[in-house]
Amino acid sequence: MALPEDKPDSTLTEADERRSARGGAVSMFVDSFDVYLPAFVLPAAMGYFLPPGLPVEIKATFTTLLFTIGLLARPIGSVIFGNLSDRIGRKRVTMISGWGFTIVTLIMGLLPGYGLWGYGAIVMFATLRLIGGIFLAGGYAAPIPLALEQAKESRRGLVGGLIGIGAPASVLMVNLLLFVLLEAIPQDGFLSWGWRIPFFVGFVLGVVYLMHYRKVVEDESVYTERRAAGRKQPVVELFTTHRALITSVFLFTCGYWFTAQMSVSFLPTLMVQVLNQSPQLTTTTEMISSVVTIGMILALAAWGQRIGRRALLVRWSVVITIAVCGSFLLLGVLAPAGAPPWVIVLLGVIAKATPSAPLGVILVYLNERFPASVRASGYGIGYMFGLILPGLYSVWLLLLSAIMPYEFGPIVLVLIGGVLMFTAVRKGPETNPPALRAPQQVSAAS
Repeated sequence: MALPEDKPDSTLTEADERRSARGGAVSMFVDSFDVYLPAFVLPAAMGYFLPPGLPVEIKATFTTLLFTIGLLARPIGSVIFGNLSDRIGRKRVTMISGWGFTIVTLIMGLLPGYGLWGYGAIVMFATLRLIGGIFLAGGYAAPIPLALEQAKESRRGLVGGLIGIGAPASVLMVNLLLFVLLEAIPQDGFLSWGWRIPFFVGFVLGVVYLMHYRKVVEDESVYTERRAAGRKQPVVELFTTHRALITSVFLFTCGYWFTAQMSVSFLPTLMVQVLNQSPQLTTTTEMISSVVTIGMILALAAWGQRIGRRALLVRWSVVITIAVCGSFLLLGVLAPAGAPPWVIVLLGVIAKATPSAPLGVILVYLNERFPASVRASGYGIGYMFGLILPGLYSVWLLLLSAIMPYEFGPIVLVLIGGVLMFTAVRKGPETNPPALRAPQQVSAAS
């Protein structure tokens, strides 16, 4: 089902469309910045929150759990803000959720550590991650559907790609900032106050983003008409009328997140705390990966616009499975053996960039699957509920460590994810109108 069957306001200008597209892209950037801060900052700063002498596996588990709690909160937020977005409007929900996660990011940067609060510091950080994760879900369920709904059909792939690069661009910024801090600040200084700086930067970015988004234009009469028609709540309609659709999307996103979480979220912890690579080398890997990923997202978005988004995702799910499994296997073997840094960086870049490359295509594909009346709910819930099982990856890795070395556990989860992703998207429809029309054009010509 192609976007949009509810036409946007005819008074919208191209400047309005561009502003909405920028809003979606900046939303992804700011959201990803806040989401992934703990994944990159905490491996180097856990000495501030935990007592010395803990086993490596326990430290890694604490680090991943703090990150995971925020991910697991996002399905809750997707129900709340997705439903609101379909009922009261995308822009309103964007402003509400944006202020929520921006303020939470600031508070996290002000927390005391283990020396003052003991394990209470970890508990408070986890609580803030939970609250922030709920608000962060609104950053997916509102501005991204609006940007794609207002984009012209011929530019939808490009807009999806521009939104998608917000994620690696934010990762690049976090790691550039972290690299500078690790080099410029002594370790004691970093553990006491240096780690806070990225969180303060996240707060400033959030405020700037919200100031920009106030200028985005949206036709709110669409939502007034839906409410006046006495339709079901969007979430209710989603799980009744469209339950087969949301099930298909859930299986796809669950598979995607199993692969992505291993590469994007767990890899920094694996490299620093398990494979004993330096934080600087890991940060360098992240920065190079982000640059490569930005280029790949734009390339795949253009390719998907030409050949069809489903067609691309079927192919790329196979690429992800082979490339990421192979990279984790080689990292687990070569890093302990003292492989040269460039080899570790190369493998890390492959593991990081490959699953993130189709992000722009995925954003458009999922939005195209849902009708407008439940689009924000369906996209937000489908995207976020797929995180639940993959978000427990720290638990699965601990369980797998009973039967295999801890560093090889990600291979099993990536394999599961690749199979789920391939199966779900292969059974789904093509949504890209140019790709749908191509066979008809060929038939007419013959």
